[in-house]
Amino acid sequence: MKKKPNPKSKTVKKQNQNNKQLIWSLKVLVLSFALSMCFGVLSEFFLSGTGIVIAVLVIVVFMSISILTDMIGVAVTAADIQPFRAMASKKIRGAKEAIKLIKNADKFTSIIADVVGDVCGILSGAAGASIIVKIAIDSESALGIIIASLVSAVIASMTIFGKSLGKKYAMKNCNKIMLVVGRVMSWFTPQGKKSKKAETKEEQTKVEEKQLSLDEEGSQISQDSKGEDEQSTNNQNTDSDK
Repeated sequence: MKKKPNPKSKTVKKQNQNNKQLIWSLKVLVLSFALSMCFGVLSEFFLSGTGIVIAVLVIVVFMSISILTDMIGVAVTAADIQPFRAMASKKIRGAKEAIKLIKNADKFTSIIADVVGDVCGILSGAAGASIIVKIAIDSESALGIIIASLVSAVIASMTIFGKSLGKKYAMKNCNKIMLVVGRVMSWFTPQGKKSKKAETKEEQTKVEEKQLSLDEEGSQISQDSKGEDEQSTNNQNTDSDK
């Protein structure tokens, strides 16, 4: 007799999943708030009392981070896990980390693309607003308003343009991007540090084996040369006796 499925167990599972999603959303909220505060303080520190050139550099940095994180978010969703399993079996650095990221693609994209990318995009707009304020204060004419509008339009259009190019590149080269990300993350994991030590040990053993083989070849060559010299001296002695 087959047991009938318990409807209470299904409701409990759904409640647990909803609770996990709610907890994860709260974690993302706290993380985004903390990153916004940190990046906001840094941007205010660099932009307060500085010229337009430094403000432009800050905008470029935030825009680049936003585009890069969006690329990584697309790559992790489009990557295929099978090549990384084959790489992990061959102990290629970064493959295990890439597998973990691909398995948790939804959480990783929410952190890297939604949190970090969107925060950097908002802060690049805030840095652009500081430039607009400076331009508006320096020139109160209609030309200043036009320049300020152009600045905000350029920031928005360049961000969208960079993300569109980045997404196309990430879709075509998703596995390469994830391998690079996995290698970078392996530097911050204990397993990656152990694998790095193992790689250095393997390299040292290979160098030692090469050195030993070279020494053996050198000793063999010296022995052969000694044997040839002895044979030549013996031949000379026999010729002299004759």
